[in-house]
Amino acid sequence: MGELTQACLQHTGRARAKGQSPDQIRDTFHQEFADVFCQLLLLARRYDVDLPREIERKWLAHER
Repeated sequence: MGELTQACLQHTGRARAKGQSPDQIRDTFHQEFADVFCQLLLLARRYDVDLPREIERKWLAHER
């Protein structure tokens, strides 16, 4: 999560580029985003979290 935060800050211009081009910064941000997403999916699988059910309960229940 820390690496994603750093990449996000660079991507939005709120952290130094450290010699990286805008394309490199964007690519790193996308890769770190995917990394966090996949880690969350692995945790959900490991601990038997029913993601569709929990998304429904947490995010979509109030839309009705």
